[in-house]
Amino acid sequence: MIALEVSSAAGKPPFGGVGGTIRALAGELLASDRATEYALCYRFGRWRRGDLWRPAAENARVRVLVDPCNGMILRGARLLHSMGVYLPRTPRITKLVTIHDLNAVRNVDWVTQSWHEKRSGKIELSISRADHVMTYSAFTANEIREHYSLAAERVHPVLLGVDCARFAPPAPEVVTALRAKHGDYVISIGLLTPRKNFATLIEAMARLPELRLVLVGRGSDGEAEVEAALDRTGMRARTLRMTGLPESELVALIGAARACAVPSLYEGFGLTTLEAMACGTPVVCSNAASLPEAAGDAALLVDARQSEAIEAALRRVVFDSALAADLRARGLAHARAMSWSASARRLRAVYRAIANV
Repeated sequence: MIALEVSSAAGKPPFGGVGGTIRALAGELLASDRATEYALCYRFGRWRRGDLWRPAAENARVRVLVDPCNGMILRGARLLHSMGVYLPRTPRITKLVTIHDLNAVRNVDWVTQSWHEKRSGKIELSISRADHVMTYSAFTANEIREHYSLAAERVHPVLLGVDCARFAPPAPEVVTALRAKHGDYVISIGLLTPRKNFATLIEAMARLPELRLVLVGRGSDGEAEVEAALDRTGMRARTLRMTGLPESELVALIGAARACAVPSLYEGFGLTTLEAMACGTPVVCSNAASLPEAAGDAALLVDARQSEAIEAALRRVVFDSALAADLRARGLAHARAMSWSASARRLRAVYRAIANV
């Protein structure tokens, strides 16, 4: 039996971010590895709140973790993989923890002091309890090896995937209708935090008067900066802010965009890049952190700290039809290759290597 700590996958839709990633990756493990029994484990406090993820797979069992009783609760388990940052002390079996990124640890200018201290402490405790660490990119794996002085063989990058059945190009009539409604637009998606670098994107878009900006994401500690940039550049009239969209509407918006801009300066992977490619949308992407790993050779990579670089890349994509068609074709092929089933196979290989299970 393999135990998966999946507390972060609980809750109500929409399931994006860490929770959505856990559901996609663990769900593919259950589907592709039916011969193995999996225990889906929740922290006691999370279990009490309800809204647990309970997949219907016959090889899935739900368990509640309570230190120091986990040896009994997970009797027969050979491996415990915490897919969030929480890792219990027991049972005494091989333990693997996923560290999504070190943003709160290393990028102190982009987070509050309290979040830096809280998150850093949780990550350090989990790594101290773990035999091995999984990351979503080689970039984060290298950061973890360096920051925590871990041996290379203890850290395992497993690239994420995308569901090309959920994220797919919309029908031509849908594209026509959305462009008639919103005009020619660039879409950008993400929580409004400083590392997402939306203010620089807004500055770039201000010099592209033919285009509108659709910005999809909840407000956060970078919202004031975004609002100030909209006023400073005169982009407010050409910007549509949206949040809480059903997935079907989001997919259609992505697919009808002239380009998807991913200007982030730090990501543990950058799943939006793959989702946009799967929707058939050309991608202009930051060359920072893990994003080149997510994008492969299917996006225009730029130094997103420079608004002029973003502007030039967007101008090329939107007004060079041959380039746009090439990026669409390469993006679709790249997205198909980066499937969740491929990601699950890579993770299953890690399980065999570290726990012989």
